[in-house]
Amino acid sequence: MNKGKLITGLIIAAFLVFQAVSPYLTVYQIKSAAESRDSEALSEHIEFSSVRQSLKDQLNAMMASTMEPDETTKGNPFAALGAGIASIMAERIVDAYVTPAGIAKLMAGEKLDADNTENQQRNEKTLIDSSMFYESLNKFVVRVKDEQGDEGKFVLRRRGLGWKLTEIVIPMD
Repeated sequence: MNKGKLITGLIIAAFLVFQAVSPYLTVYQIKSAAESRDSEALSEHIEFSSVRQSLKDQLNAMMASTMEPDETTKGNPFAALGAGIASIMAERIVDAYVTPAGIAKLMAGEKLDADNTENQQRNEKTLIDSSMFYESLNKFVVRVKDEQGDEGKFVLRRRGLGWKLTEIVIPMD
């Protein structure tokens, strides 16, 4: 009977250790896929619809704050039209850039090109200046600094027994 309890305890302990380490393993797999530009492997760990929506929300909030009506635009119908067009453009830009290649560049702290061309050379800088931590039981955050020292975040959320990248928080300077 004691042997059975010991084995059960070891199995539970091993499971808990695996659950604690699993987001780090997922980040390592994402990093490896990004460095080798393996878009198929990268796609397995990213929930693209959630990432796109989080970026669209951030860009729309940023544009709304910069386009707040002042004395010169108050009551101007063209200001509202401009805000609507900017929102549509932001959505299209996010849809174009949130690709495995684009996310690989962001993870390396690089800026995206205007044409979002994929650089074929292997990038060893991916997640080099980063910190990783649990924000909650089901949320894991990777902070990354770009060339200018601005800090972005990659947010992974638990999906079943695994983890998926669900949000990218970009610096809004």
